[in-house]
Amino acid sequence: MGDMLSTKVSAEIAAREGVDPLQLDRPLYDVIDVGALERLVETAGRGDGAFEVEFTYYGYDVVVDGSGEVTVTGDPAVGDTDGESADQPATGR
Repeated sequence: MGDMLSTKVSAEIAAREGVDPLQLDRPLYDVIDVGALERLVETAGRGDGAFEVEFTYYGYDVVVDGSGEVTVTGDPAVGDTDGESADQPATGR
C-alpha cells in the first residue's frame, strides 16, 4: 500500500492550491500520522468499509473513508465560514 493515500491527499490539496504537490510547504505527516491513517483504512477495507477519518489540512476539510477514497471540501480563502478553522489568528475584520 505504501504512501498512496498521502500522495492522493497531497495531490488533491495541491490541485486546489494551484501548486505542485512537492511545493506544499507543510507535509501531510506534520498534520496527521500518515502510517496510522493508512493502517486504519487498510483494516477498515477488510470490514464493511463503514469508516471515516476527518482532519484539516491547509484549511480544507479532508475525509478519508474505508475504501481509501479521499474527499476534500472547504475553501480556506473564505475567512469566516463558521469559525471552525481557527488555525490562524483572525487579522482585521
